Amino acid sequence: MIRHSSLLWHYTYGAVFTALCAFAGLIGLVAYQLEGSMARQETELLQLSQSRLQEKLSADVELAGTRLEFLFQDRYRRLNSIAERVDTAKAIASRNVVAMSELLGPAAVLADVDGIIVLDEEARVIGASSYSADLVTLGSKIQGFSFYPEMARSLKVSFPGEKRTVSKILPIADTQVFVPDETVNAVSQIIFVPVFDDFGYVIGGLLAQRWLRPEETLLAALAQINAFELAIVYDERIISRANFGGTESDLVSSPETPNLTSNGERVIECGVPVLPLSICALMPIEALTETQNELTRIGIEEESKMLKWLFLFGLLTLVAFATVAFLLARQVTRPLTNITRVLSGIADGDFESKVVGTERSDEVGDIARSVVSLQRSVKERDALRLRVNEKNLILKSQEARLREQNVLFDAALSNMSHGLCMFDAAGKLIVSNQRYAELFELEPGGIRPGMTAAELSAFQNVETLEPENPGSAGAPSAQRKPSSGTQSTEMVKIRSGRIVLTTRQPLSDGGWVAISEDITERQEARDRLAYLARHDILTQLPNRIEFRDRKQALLKRQQVEGGEFAILCLDLDEFKTVNDSLGHPIGDELLRQVAARLKALASGSEIVVRLGGDEFAILTGLPSQVQEIDELAQTIIWELSQPFQIADHEIVIGVSIGISLARGDGTAGDELFKQADLALYRAKEDGRNIYRFFEADMGVAVKDRRELITDLRNAVGNGELELYFQPQYCLRSFSISGFEALVRWNHPTRGLVSPADFIPLAEDTGLINPLGEWVLQEACRIAADWPQHLRVAVNLSPRQLRGHAFGPVLIESLARSGLRAERLELEVTEGVLLTDSDDVLNALHQAKSLGVKVSMDDFGTGYSSLSYLRRFPFNKIKIDQSFVRSMAYSDDSISIVKAIIGLAQDLDMSTTAEGVETKELLDMLVEIGCTEAQGYYLGRPMPVAEAQELIFSVDQAISTAAQ
Repeated sequence: MIRHSSLLWHYTYGAVFTALCAFAGLIGLVAYQLEGSMARQETELLQLSQSRLQEKLSADVELAGTRLEFLFQDRYRRLNSIAERVDTAKAIASRNVVAMSELLGPAAVLADVDGIIVLDEEARVIGASSYSADLVTLGSKIQGFSFYPEMARSLKVSFPGEKRTVSKILPIADTQVFVPDETVNAVSQIIFVPVFDDFGYVIGGLLAQRWLRPEETLLAALAQINAFELAIVYDERIISRANFGGTESDLVSSPETPNLTSNGERVIECGVPVLPLSICALMPIEALTETQNELTRIGIEEESKMLKWLFLFGLLTLVAFATVAFLLARQVTRPLTNITRVLSGIADGDFESKVVGTERSDEVGDIARSVVSLQRSVKERDALRLRVNEKNLILKSQEARLREQNVLFDAALSNMSHGLCMFDAAGKLIVSNQRYAELFELEPGGIRPGMTAAELSAFQNVETLEPENPGSAGAPSAQRKPSSGTQSTEMVKIRSGRIVLTTRQPLSDGGWVAISEDITERQEARDRLAYLARHDILTQLPNRIEFRDRKQALLKRQQVEGGEFAILCLDLDEFKTVNDSLGHPIGDELLRQVAARLKALASGSEIVVRLGGDEFAILTGLPSQVQEIDELAQTIIWELSQPFQIADHEIVIGVSIGISLARGDGTAGDELFKQADLALYRAKEDGRNIYRFFEADMGVAVKDRRELITDLRNAVGNGELELYFQPQYCLRSFSISGFEALVRWNHPTRGLVSPADFIPLAEDTGLINPLGEWVLQEACRIAADWPQHLRVAVNLSPRQLRGHAFGPVLIESLARSGLRAERLELEVTEGVLLTDSDDVLNALHQAKSLGVKVSMDDFGTGYSSLSYLRRFPFNKIKIDQSFVRSMAYSDDSISIVKAIIGLAQDLDMSTTAEGVETKELLDMLVEIGCTEAQGYYLGRPMPVAEAQELIFSVDQAISTAAQ
């Protein structure tokens, strides 16, 4: 009986199935190709040709819109490039209409715009690219333009990193005509770009206008290349065209066929790719007929190809039938050949050859599976014999390695630096080393294998420092079994005071390993670092970190308990003077003694901290009464005002205190500290060595000071500073010998700001360096135009002379102005030499070597003035006005001024008296031999123009007297 899965049935099924598939495929393909193919072609040709032509025109509309958008963007980039030029900013800043026209006229041609008008920072018209532009009319109408608010906002909010520009396509009704030209059309492109100066401030802007041409060159080239007609429509009128000679009526679509014009002559497609312009692309109707003919030809060619493929498919079907028959026959011969080769290999000892056909379910598969079973059984028999021999060899090798490992394990246990104990699951000791006994100071031989963890712990006398968990604090370390699968640690102190850290690691069998190490030195270093992180090294007081944590803890307690506490911010008065004059070691010792006095004043609930420098803070306890806080502040001021005796120096300082109260109203800790700092600032302003409680209006003064500093940073660049000059008279000839340059600040909103207000701010913030450099250069420039016998005196700040930058600034100022060095006089106060800095002395000697005069200002009001006269050879001494003014009623002041004049004469120095406000004072100075004088009686500080007028009038009077 033949099985259904035999080779015969496989062969029969394959042949019949292949013949049926080929016959059915051939019949179906012929029927499908012939049935109505030509009918469909005829109905679809027209639709296909119209669709293709419409897609082409749509693409042309999009491309024209893209080209037009590119033109708009290119003009914007060109105008932006003109706005970023340095000469453009200079022309706008000069407000010179002719310069702007000469610069922007050629620039407008390069930018491909019809006209450019210039606006200032307030959006007012100040110039144009053409002389023919009516600036007055434009200025009156510009605020009525629809895009004016956007320009005004751009001028206000733009800065170099965030530039706000305007680019729009607008009709003539919204823009008017900026510059008269024959290119005026119904629509124009409007572009606005702000202009910045060198300091990044907006100084104006450029507003350009470019009319859409009746025939744009770029669009005409596009229409010529793509062979279509182009029309740009606005408000139902053609305002630009390319390759199109029709009128608006030629653009009207047919109601029945929207893609054709009403006259049937053209195919049309319109779109709005660029608002508010409508772009229409057209092609003659003949192009549609050509497309239909082309598609008909393609259909005929495709039908011919289909017949050829039909014939080829029938031929391939016959070849496939023959191939299947051949492959079925090979399925029998090839597996039998492979099975014969495998059987021969088994006889020769080859058990790895693969048997083909085991997956088959016919007779060949049965034979193949039988051969595989034979191959496996013979192979397993031989492999069993080999494994027995290998096991014997492995056992001998493992025995030798075990003996070697035992020796190494014993050596490792005996020589490791850590103590080790291993326990089994029952808590009994398996093994330990000698180091473990040494760490816990146990007797030799006291530890034996088999001991329980409890017995081992009985030998130890330790104090637990850091238990692994709250519940294990009472049990010794060795007795405790770690949690399943987790590692645990414990820190203990033994009898000798050493600290031991034990780490317990669980084992897979339920036991554990305890490893102990001596970490005494490591723990001491960690404790020291923790202390240093929260304390000041110099005074050993808590630092900002400890202060913040204590403050937050008090705030949390206050939420629960209620009550009030206070933050006192302390700043030492005159500490910088002590530090600079006596040196940093004395300053450090002073800080330590201040800290000691503060700690002595603080109660047990109060904490004294050093915030940094000469700043301290005190955090009172909770609760605290306002009266107690007031008494504490008074006591601190009195105690710190008492003299400090340090290294043969008796030092007297003061302290200013700012106080803020935490009333439990939800104010954050940082805000409380800020309030105390504001109160401290008010205490300094009110005269120092006092205390002030925080009040709500204190933040206003600080804000005003910050705004003044911000405005001062920009004052030089904005041209807000101005030099005034006060005349100095020679008392021998009663003629003008020179002027002292004094800086004034004309603030745009505050008006004239007093130097007493902004000069200290400049000193504190470091702005005195650029300010002083500007004053020196400007004074030299102005004085260079005066008669050659007149000098100019410039005040210097200590900050200007520190470092090595003053020398080059002085040389550059003299070189650029052309002023002779002997006509310049530099005035320095005693504070300049207070630090005995080599940089300061070198700068003064360098100025002296150039021929510049150096005078000491405000003589007699500082520290150790006589020693300064010895340390540097001044040319002049300026007597402080406090001595001069008091000469009218104080004999002591007369004596002091006489002494200063006599001292100056002996040292070959001239003298200038400041503050001469009456004729009586002037006569007294002449009588006692003063060289020069200045003051309100002789002349107030005056602007440059008045100073030049004074010089001219004096010279004219001298000339008249000489004649």
